[in-house]
Amino acid sequence: MTRPTSDKVKESIFSILTSCGEMGGKVLDLFAGSGALGIEALSRGASSTVFVDKNPNAVAIIRKNLALVGKNDRVYNTDWKVALRKLQGSQFDIIFVDPPYALGIEEDILTEISDKNLLSDDGVIIVEHSSNNAFHFDKKIYTEDKRSYSGTCVTFLRKRISNTCVFPGSFNPFTLGHRHLAINALRLYDRVIVAVSEETYKDNMLDAQIRAKLAAKSLADLSGIDVQCFSGMLTDFLADKNCFNIVRGYRNDNDYEYEKELESIYLSMDKRVNFVLLKSDMPEISSEAVRKKIKENADLSELVSEQIIDEVKELYK
Repeated sequence: MTRPTSDKVKESIFSILTSCGEMGGKVLDLFAGSGALGIEALSRGASSTVFVDKNPNAVAIIRKNLALVGKNDRVYNTDWKVALRKLQGSQFDIIFVDPPYALGIEEDILTEISDKNLLSDDGVIIVEHSSNNAFHFDKKIYTEDKRSYSGTCVTFLRKRISNTCVFPGSFNPFTLGHRHLAINALRLYDRVIVAVSEETYKDNMLDAQIRAKLAAKSLADLSGIDVQCFSGMLTDFLADKNCFNIVRGYRNDNDYEYEKELESIYLSMDKRVNFVLLKSDMPEISSEAVRKKIKENADLSELVSEQIIDEVKELYK
């Protein structure tokens, strides 16, 4: 049974594509149904659309609708896997993925698209799925922009502009917990920018240059990590670096809820932001705990890197 994309969702999809300058080029419409999305793309300037649906009745409707608008684009009456095999060697600028919600095959489809290199470098995949289906995708390959419409979600996946992430914070001081998060970020990205905020409302804050120096010493043995200071809005710093991947850590449920609120704020400021939350390997460690231990003249060896213990004690005494 064909489940058409609602007019509200369709209009939203094309408004987003238009505002991002992504209309045009070659389109692939998987699980095309009546062909409404692919035909709409043609009407808005797409150079061509390939339609795929295994239902013969749906294919007949697509061909009829194409004839009504004077188009003769390719239509495959076959399973999506067979179609993707036939299309290997082609690349598309827009790929619509709208399988029946109950199948839960979004991850399989994305894997095939990636393995067969069907998406152009500047392309976008639009996945329509149930709000109850939080499918997974390779965050090393794609950034995510998710929109919700009642029981329907539309997720826009784009290839990463840069395989770099920004790990922001006050780092007062830089701890072993921060170091482990930076190492985990390196498993997802080729380069990590540890961004030390110059402007913060926290108490007992050392100058940003000093905090950055401690972070750099703690990370000196690792390649692929760069420590930089920034002032003003983080989103401005991201735009300056042309990198919109933010990595943040959380220690517990309260931290997680706070970080999700922060994610909403950043996304409201810049829809290009890709927020990646990593659970801390050392939830008992915090900068506050380090400062407390210093006041107690306690051992810091399990809280900060050996290279900076003496300096941290002196600076925060």
